[in-house]
Amino acid sequence: MSVCLDYQKVYSKRRSLVVSVRVQIIAALVLLVCLAFKVWLRIECTSLGYQIAKERQLTMDLDMQRRELELQISVVKRADNLADKAAVQLGLRPLDPRQARRIIN
Repeated sequence: MSVCLDYQKVYSKRRSLVVSVRVQIIAALVLLVCLAFKVWLRIECTSLGYQIAKERQLTMDLDMQRRELELQISVVKRADNLADKAAVQLGLRPLDPRQARRIIN
């Protein structure tokens, strides 16, 4: 009889440890939602990484374009280049020192 009682005690403890199906389903759903959220975060991180790379490339392209434009400005503003353009396009010639007059206030 004691063997039977011990068996019943073990069996009753075993039943108390069994988790109901509802709790298992809820735990599985919570786990599924957490995993889906993790996947969504990974996709968003990857997307942001691509956007950052695209903006970085655009920044480098714009910087190169700015440097080229600064070089063009420096070429256009050179004194010899300005003198040539003034002579050809406007018909201006260098100032003769005899034509210059000093004005004193």
